[in-house]
Amino acid sequence: MKRLITILLLTSSILAGAQGFSTSGWWKPAGDKFSPVVHPDRSVTFRINAPEAKAVQLLFGEGKQQKVEMSKADDGVWSVTIAPVAPRTYEYSFIVDGVKTPDMKNPEIKSGTEIYGSVLHVPGDQPLYDDMVESGSQVDIIKYKSSALGTVRKVYVYVPACYYEKKNLKLPVLYLRHGGGDSESSWVNSAYADNIMDNLIAAGAARPMLVVMTNGMTDGSWAGGSTPEGIQLLEKELLSDVIPLVESRYRVLPGAQNRAIAGLSMGGGQAYVIGMRNPDKFAYIANFCAGITADAAFDHAAYGITSINDAATFNAQNRLLWISCGTLDPRYEGTKAFVANLESLGLHPEYHELVYDHEWEFWRQQLRDLAPKLFQRVPSTAKARHEAAAPQKKVTLSMVDPKATERTKALYANLWLIQQHGVMFGHHDYPSYGIGWKGDPGRSDVKDITGDHPAVYSLDMHGITPGKIELIKRTYHEGGVSMLVWHQDNPLTEGPGQQYPAGTAWDNTKCVDQILTEGSALNKKYKERLDKVADALLAMKDDDGEPIPVIFRPLHEHTQAWNWWGSKATTDQEFISFWRFIVSYLRDTRGCHNVIYAISPQMDAVYDDAEGRILFRWPGDQWVDLIGIDCYHGRNYKAFESNVNALEHVAIMKNKPVGVTETGLENHHHADYWTHDVLPYLRGKRISMVTAWRNDNPRHAYGPYPSDTTAEDFELFYEDDYTIFQQDLPDMYTMPKNIKVK
Repeated sequence: MKRLITILLLTSSILAGAQGFSTSGWWKPAGDKFSPVVHPDRSVTFRINAPEAKAVQLLFGEGKQQKVEMSKADDGVWSVTIAPVAPRTYEYSFIVDGVKTPDMKNPEIKSGTEIYGSVLHVPGDQPLYDDMVESGSQVDIIKYKSSALGTVRKVYVYVPACYYEKKNLKLPVLYLRHGGGDSESSWVNSAYADNIMDNLIAAGAARPMLVVMTNGMTDGSWAGGSTPEGIQLLEKELLSDVIPLVESRYRVLPGAQNRAIAGLSMGGGQAYVIGMRNPDKFAYIANFCAGITADAAFDHAAYGITSINDAATFNAQNRLLWISCGTLDPRYEGTKAFVANLESLGLHPEYHELVYDHEWEFWRQQLRDLAPKLFQRVPSTAKARHEAAAPQKKVTLSMVDPKATERTKALYANLWLIQQHGVMFGHHDYPSYGIGWKGDPGRSDVKDITGDHPAVYSLDMHGITPGKIELIKRTYHEGGVSMLVWHQDNPLTEGPGQQYPAGTAWDNTKCVDQILTEGSALNKKYKERLDKVADALLAMKDDDGEPIPVIFRPLHEHTQAWNWWGSKATTDQEFISFWRFIVSYLRDTRGCHNVIYAISPQMDAVYDDAEGRILFRWPGDQWVDLIGIDCYHGRNYKAFESNVNALEHVAIMKNKPVGVTETGLENHHHADYWTHDVLPYLRGKRISMVTAWRNDNPRHAYGPYPSDTTAEDFELFYEDDYTIFQQDLPDMYTMPKNIKVK
């Protein structure tokens, strides 16, 4: 009976407890924020509940902090309202009876090696550069074993949203280091580096990149992260542990040109020392007001920095040496002296200053301003290389037309010179249409991807219109090069009612022998056709009436049987005579002196005698200006490599400019086509151009376009220093030094 009573009592108690619990008092809106409170005019009220305190002050700001007395209310709450402040992030804390404490009602804390205080964010009318606006990125926290320090440490890695949206995207990496009182989390938690990068990338102001943030301490002290021995340990950790971890876990771009190292204060010194000791690994170095480099006693040799002893080599490797300091920072004068010393050694530091103390707002803005400078392609690089490539001694080149205009001769000389240091990218019909558009002014598929047009505008002389001539004129004014191919109809069989290929360029009915018979009907008819070509060439003039130089390929792919001037429809002598007939008529009879004549055999396979095929039916050195190859090799990359090598040999042998005048893989690109299948075979070769055929529709597209599989890879192709696009071009119509064209 007692047992039954006990059970009943327990059951009754449980039921009573269950019935007694209620959430009725929970259903109310959140109360007013206690502290801090930002008012509409951006004045700010701070409060702390300290009824037993005798005196409380607000400590506001970083660097030179402002101390403000607070007033106590009857309920024991101390408060103060400060005057309106500018929109930005601030640090503050309270001093309660002489003891510094953070605002316990504010979960935003600035911390590193210790807790420093609370964080206040004053919003602007529009989102600020470090506000959380964009979504989709993430910050990974990865544990790794530090071989240098023998401990397990953490690394923070910022990964932009586009890394996940574009599955083949490879990114460059910024290695970002913190200051002496901070930790690997500080750039995210105190500086909102992830927000800053999100906003820059979304606005197109900075290139997408990973940002890798490691711990810069060796023993918990500033000295441990600043001595030569300490930085050497951190360098070993970075090079042996962190970079291999990042490059194995993420899709990253290799090489120094895709790595940057930067840091603030203590981390700025680390970034400078490690970067300067390893210019072959980091092309971008940034030092935000480091104490060690602002010290007049700083000794490069003590830190093992030898790169300053060869300024020319360092400058060739380095793309950016960024040094900065706040004008209110005690390190300011020392930093300016340090920059002056670097300049005296022949280095080219880029110096920046703002009116700030040694504080996070300065460093946040430094990241904001630095990031857009990183990993950007520098158009002037190709121009500088072009100037440097000019021969030291006089070089004489010969053209088909001794009466060619000075600008035509200059273009010819620059085509020869440009192949000494890079390769121009061209695209057929690029300004006229692309995938999903037609006739949009100033547009091209290439520009949609890169922001720049191809260097070479390829188009057809067949059906030339005033509109196309205007595009040639526009290309010329923009500094580009125009090249015309000619898919001319068969003059014997052309006419209405024909069914393809009858009457077209692809109708290989023999007729050249009749054209070459002086006075014959076909001879007269063909001269009328050449008159129309001459009229078009002579109509290509700039605003001052000066002829615009162009490259002309009148009889391309003559090695093939598909056309009526090719291997099946003509004999060797007939083709040679026909070539000379066309050139003579345009040059001598019609006085077209703005033409560079280009021959371009088709080269699709590996040949036993590739050079012999390039010179198939050679009209003579005095009859050809530029030698091209049309290379539709599919996935036979050995053919492309073999034919490019042979073309370079011919360039040297004939002392003429050469180029890949047509190429591409129709609608069957794979993701790394441009950087894997095209660029490696051109790099370092004396080839002036590589020109992709047209983008007519997704089933007939040889070049890149935004929705193509290769679009991301083409960005890398574009960003490579060796490739040359329109904005990279030197003045192609001014004669380079030490070159004479006769």
